[in-house]
Amino acid sequence: MPEAALRDLARSLEHASAPPARALPVLPALRPVVPGGLRPGSVVGLDGPGAASLALALVAGVSRHGGEDGSGGWCGIVGVPSFGVAAAAGMGAEPERLLLVDEPGDRWPDVVAALAEAVELVLLCPPERPGAAAVRRLSALARKHGGVLALSGPFARDWPGTRLRLRLDEIAWEGIGDGHGRLRGRRVQVVAEGRDAPGRGRRAHLWLPAADGTVRPAAPVRPPLEIVPPPAVKDGAAVHTRREGEAAVVRIREGIA
Repeated sequence: MPEAALRDLARSLEHASAPPARALPVLPALRPVVPGGLRPGSVVGLDGPGAASLALALVAGVSRHGGEDGSGGWCGIVGVPSFGVAAAAGMGAEPERLLLVDEPGDRWPDVVAALAEAVELVLLCPPERPGAAAVRRLSALARKHGGVLALSGPFARDWPGTRLRLRLDEIAWEGIGDGHGRLRGRRVQVVAEGRDAPGRGRRAHLWLPAADGTVRPAAPVRPPLEIVPPPAVKDGAAVHTRREGEAAVVRIREGIA
């Protein structure tokens, strides 16, 4: 599809009718970057390393807190055979409210269209660069029914009209020592960008996942303090010694505590 046609399509999607007011809920830990929830009828892009974990977290938030009465909503997962149901459940998802279509084949737009009429969130990994007809049809269905289409994979950025993009930054696993240990949790910074996160976007430090598999806020990592004795000179060369009564010098050492 020519780039000019994609730009025209994006402009037409931006000026389409507004979706219903009720937003789709997210997990409490994600509310600083998605305040008020996901915009109904919108398309959300999940980019970069860790996009799979972001997808799990979005599914967990909707399936746990969605629905008209807040008791849980339905989610469809299309083209993601590696989707971790157990990991999503650990984040709070309700597995009985997940509809998985691992291999939708060439008719993936029809599969997504059918789900868009029945569920609140569709997680899609497009198997190919989406054409204009598929983009127009599926985006219109999301607006009509007030659902959210979340995109992951290599073709997620080729979808016009995406108003919100989520990605992970400052990724650091906890639990691994010097060639040994066990991964316990991952500390990340979640970044929200796009028209639904104006300005410089929004950021929040999270455990994604924490040691117990949940998603929780995490304090920003601060460089640890190191006690350094005051310098002294001996034989014309600077040495570090500390005599009784002398004050220590505190400096910041780069790294993760």
